[in-house]
Amino acid sequence: MRTVDVFFGTESGNAQALAERAGKSLVERGFSARVADMQDVSTESLTELRWLLVITSTYGNGDPPSNAEVLHSHLMKKAGPLPNLHFSVCALGDTTYDRFAQCGKDFDVRLAQLGAQRISPRVDCDADYEVAFEGWFSAVLEQLEQRLPRDGQGVVEVLPPPNQAAAPGEQKPASRLDPIGTRRNPARARVLDVRPLTKAGSTHEALHVVLSSNGLSGFNAGDSIGVFPENDSGLVQRVLDASGAAGGSIVQYADEQLSLYEALRTRLEIQQLDVRLVDLVRKLNDEPGLTVEERHDFLESHHVIDVLERLRGARLSPEQLVSGLRGLQPRMYSVASSPKVWPNEVHLLVGLVRYELLGTARWGVASRWFSELLSKGAEVSVFLQRAPGFRVAPRSEDMIMIGPGTGLAPYRGFLQERALEPGRGRSWLFFGARHRATDFYYEEELTHMLESKALTKLDTAFSRDQSEKVYVQNRLEENGAEVLEWIRDGAFVYVCGDAKHMAPDVHLALTKILSSDQPEEDAKEELARMEREGRYLRDVY
Repeated sequence: MRTVDVFFGTESGNAQALAERAGKSLVERGFSARVADMQDVSTESLTELRWLLVITSTYGNGDPPSNAEVLHSHLMKKAGPLPNLHFSVCALGDTTYDRFAQCGKDFDVRLAQLGAQRISPRVDCDADYEVAFEGWFSAVLEQLEQRLPRDGQGVVEVLPPPNQAAAPGEQKPASRLDPIGTRRNPARARVLDVRPLTKAGSTHEALHVVLSSNGLSGFNAGDSIGVFPENDSGLVQRVLDASGAAGGSIVQYADEQLSLYEALRTRLEIQQLDVRLVDLVRKLNDEPGLTVEERHDFLESHHVIDVLERLRGARLSPEQLVSGLRGLQPRMYSVASSPKVWPNEVHLLVGLVRYELLGTARWGVASRWFSELLSKGAEVSVFLQRAPGFRVAPRSEDMIMIGPGTGLAPYRGFLQERALEPGRGRSWLFFGARHRATDFYYEEELTHMLESKALTKLDTAFSRDQSEKVYVQNRLEENGAEVLEWIRDGAFVYVCGDAKHMAPDVHLALTKILSSDQPEEDAKEELARMEREGRYLRDVY
């Protein structure tokens, strides 16, 4: 029986979760499936593939995610003809970017250019990807059932991520039901504590949030927790008033029926704009459509309520309003504790988002919810997103941890585990924030870890405490000789936090450090080799 390969390219884990779901569903239909992280795919094996599903996100404005870079580059520049391959692509992206879902588009176009044949057309999924993904996968299954023999004895094999061993031929059984604590079947966790981490006067506030670990069995430091927030009821009412739709109306959303009010409060994104709502309101107002460039700027500078309040006497039906809004997405937070120390709790480091837009103060959805609307004892819907490739190094090994702001979260759990057992491995943390006086997250704990030797070195970069801004990448370069020594001694290097600016800047700083005794191209290859070996690990968002 022929195998259907499912390759995923991912930065946040969404594409991986969809790929694993696809693998299980294929098995339920009697096929054999093999799910693989793109960084584990041998480029030499491409000519052996016959049936391939590609599920990939896009990093930033059009780049492949880090685990897809090698495969993407090979296909674009070096791959030979693939006339025996049948494929289909599901491209994840965000329509607020000009090069929406570009990585998936690249794979789709290039595979066709190499002579591969499409099983079914590519589907491009926005941030609210569930419905589009299900439509794509249903079309794929229909074609496979017509064209590919099966015997009902299928197995799904999940190839191991880097630095994680698996027994040869190890297989994961398929399950028809999503277990509790997964995205499609979230657990209910109690709020045990919410307290500020920053001090009065901070311009970048953060909270320490403690949830019960009910339904999240098996989580580790380095994993992430998805939390489904709820919208502020005051904003819900403003949206209803501006649109003219009745909150008590029953609407269909996904596979359920509920009141429009409840859909706006718990299911729909009522801050970030979708271009569909912009186009609808402009049409009702008899205004010309926006160009692609104008759309991007408009989406960045307006919220849902700003557009609805521009309606000139027109009213939206409940169905029109729902169709013009995105689904409310879970917010992902790195686990900021070790279950070995806190077995019944999971700790989160939550950065608060506050800003001014069009002359009025605004909140991030989850920021308002965590800081003002939740109280101890409340229950929230959560799920576990595992990151098996982002784990604390063995106690015998050195670690360099780079994490400004909320990127500190997983390292708190790592250091808690290091404090439990002796070992020769050293730990070096680079942490950055705006001001030492107000924004030094977990300062007392880190000081104690230094005293207890769980943390060997701590370098901080408080960017606004001097006239010239200083960031973690600057501290890395200042300590370049010693950083190089640690790396050459086998240290594991971790990067966690902002993907848009910090992660590329840190990558460049590491490249410069490694270039001190070799050509730049060799330094780049050394970093790439470290990543393949599981010694250069990134959790960026």
